[in-house]
Order: sequence, then structure tokens, then C-alpha cells
Amino acid sequence: DADQLAQVFLNLCTNAQQAMAGWAGPRELTVRTRRSAERGAVVVEVRDTGPGVPPEIVGRIFDPYFTTKPVGEGTGVGLAVSLGIVQAHGGTLAYETPEGGGACFVVTLPAADADAAAGDEKSAAASIASASAREALCILVVDDEPEIGEWLRDLLEGAGHGVALARHGVEALAYLEQQPFDLVLTDLKMPLMDGPALVREIHAQHPALTGRIIAMTGDSLSGDAREFVEQHGIALLHKPFEPRELWAALARFAA
Repeated sequence: DADQLAQVFLNLCTNAQQAMAGWAGPRELTVRTRRSAERGAVVVEVRDTGPGVPPEIVGRIFDPYFTTKPVGEGTGVGLAVSLGIVQAHGGTLAYETPEGGGACFVVTLPAADADAAAGDEKSAAASIASASAREALCILVVDDEPEIGEWLRDLLEGAGHGVALARHGVEALAYLEQQPFDLVLTDLKMPLMDGPALVREIHAQHPALTGRIIAMTGDSLSGDAREFVEQHGIALLHKPFEPRELWAALARFAA
């Protein structure tokens, strides 16, 4: 998806520009592309000559909501969303520290067979459009933390899904009265109406969604909460989770 991948590369270039903005040393952005024949992949490197990423936080830069930017200048979702888009395309996104300093982000994507694609472009395009339509879901995301909801919406919409955001169970039920959804992705701990109460109401008012709920939690589940999740057959994601964990949870619901 050209638009999704453009979002990834724009984000990487913007991050590089921001990293070098106050840098006293040389400021140069380099983008390189190459074909990795042995891996059957296309590799794109986005490199800058800025200060680089401090070693103590390298392991966290792809974590959802993590950011080193001052309050008001970033939400911490950029690299996590970029990682999710690349993974949805079957690729990888990695960070490397180049010799001489700076930062380098490496995107590796499966290489398409250009000859085969050129043979029947219309057929291939129709096939891709059909597959996307089958897999696209209308998802209701319920979470009282705005940054988490926005991150999930960016991630899911980037993968072609339709998304509505609710801040708690009461608001979620209002959405469910207005339009049909294929899936509900809900936090367990929220004000006004928490996750378990919402699940009970969904089962009572919208039985078609029974078994089509994914719960999220940032806490260790108590015995009662775990029993509730298991009893209702609800898939569970532990925050913070990586995009690949979300894709794996969604896979069972794709038509």
C-alpha cells in the first residue's frame, strides 16, 4: 500500500530532521534503497548524521507511547505505528548505529516479482482489492487513555480497518446503537462503565458480537477478572503490546 508506506518513510525522515534541528555537527539525511537477492527483499535505509539514539533507550524506541520529545511535541506513536505498518506488509523495521555516529533505520520488505506483476496488472489489482475488502473490519476501540486510543486508531486504519473511538463503556454502547461493528477492542479498567460491565451489556443487547471482543489490560488480572475473561472466551492483550500481537489477535476475526 503506497500510502501506508509513504507514511512510514515520511515519519522516519521527519524524525531525522527533528533530531538534527539543534545539532551543532553536520546535518545530512541520506536515503538508500537496494535489492537483497539472498533474502528476496527490498531494503530501504534512512540515515542521519545527528546525535543518534542513546544506548540506554534503544530497546524502547518502538514501544507504544514512548517518546523523548517534550510535552506537546510528540505522542510517542510514530515509530510504533510505522513498525505496525511494516509488519502488516510482511517486513521488518530495525534501528542501527552507523560507524561515525548518527542514526539509521532499516526497512526490509518482501520483494515482488516485477515480471509476474507486469503480466497481468489489472488482475493483480483486482485480487488485492478483493482481499483487502474481505479482511477489513469495522472496529470499536474503547479506552479512557486518549494516547492509547489514537495509537490503536492510527495502527488499525493504517492496515485498512474502519475505527470508532469511545472513552468508556457508556459511550461505547451509544456507538453500538448507532451502527454495526465487527469487533470490539476494549480496556478492562475504565470510569463510568468498565470492561466487564460493557461485555455483559454487549452480550445482552448485541448478541451478534458475543465472541467478537478483545480485552486489553495493563494490570495483572485478579482471580475474578481472569475467570471472567476465560468464562466469556475473550481474547486478551497485555499492555503495552506490539503491533504483531494485535495482528495475531485480529487474524481470527478476519473474514
